[in-house]
Amino acid sequence: MTLHIVDAHMHFWSVTDNDWYAALKPFAEQVGSDTLFANFLPDDYTAAAPEVDVQSFVHVSATTTPRMYLDETRWVNQLADDHGLSLGIVGSIDPTLPADEMLADLDAQASSATRRFRGVRVFPGLDPDLPAATVLLDWLETHDFIFDLVAQPDTMANWTEKLTQRPDLRTVIEHTGWPSAVDEAGFDHWRTAIGELAARTDALCKVTGLGMATMELSESTLRPWVEGAIGAFGWDRVAFGSNMPIETIAGSYRQLIDSMEAILGHCSDSERERFYLSNTRRCYRL
Repeated sequence: MTLHIVDAHMHFWSVTDNDWYAALKPFAEQVGSDTLFANFLPDDYTAAAPEVDVQSFVHVSATTTPRMYLDETRWVNQLADDHGLSLGIVGSIDPTLPADEMLADLDAQASSATRRFRGVRVFPGLDPDLPAATVLLDWLETHDFIFDLVAQPDTMANWTEKLTQRPDLRTVIEHTGWPSAVDEAGFDHWRTAIGELAARTDALCKVTGLGMATMELSESTLRPWVEGAIGAFGWDRVAFGSNMPIETIAGSYRQLIDSMEAILGHCSDSERERFYLSNTRRCYRL
């Protein structure tokens, strides 16, 4: 049976054409991946999961070369036009820029992909207590865009405090709260951190990126994290994302889907539909 998905978190890139990913090759070498530093385009995504019907994508910025998010946003927007993709774009920003330059870069991304721009993630370097965070969150709130939050358990409490002061800001926590350790203590720390965020904010949790922490995609390995996220946020505030092609450092897209399907095997049709489709579609207005 074909699985229908709206992918809440993925990346396209062409490393042969665009020198925007300064950290990607060292990362690929660090994790021992021979294929990560290679082009990943719509046909590659389809080949990775031929039995999955991906109806829409949320493309999240992956540039690490300074300010190349401006070019990336334009490129992804054109890629979507060329391939007829239903796609939302999450851009980025350099938090070290002066405020006026930050705002100019934000406006430029929003205007270069008017129909598709949905929000911003900052990876890495955004501290909730610094003025840059206030500049960014003010802009996102004013324009009704999404804040894709990059935070690990150690930084989650500070972000939770910041976000409780902005109940109208639409927030999504990336990569299941970015677990930083997978032993029992690490799991407990993560569960406490995301539980507090879930209880005190309206944030959506993207169930993505677990392979970066676990380095495998088996059902038994992923189950406690997936069920922990669903238990904290509830079925209306969780969304599946593939994190392709990064997740291939831990296994194949097929392995990820098979594990997710096994974990959700007892769930109702309504719960599965919200997890795989409608929560992302609603949040990112796809």
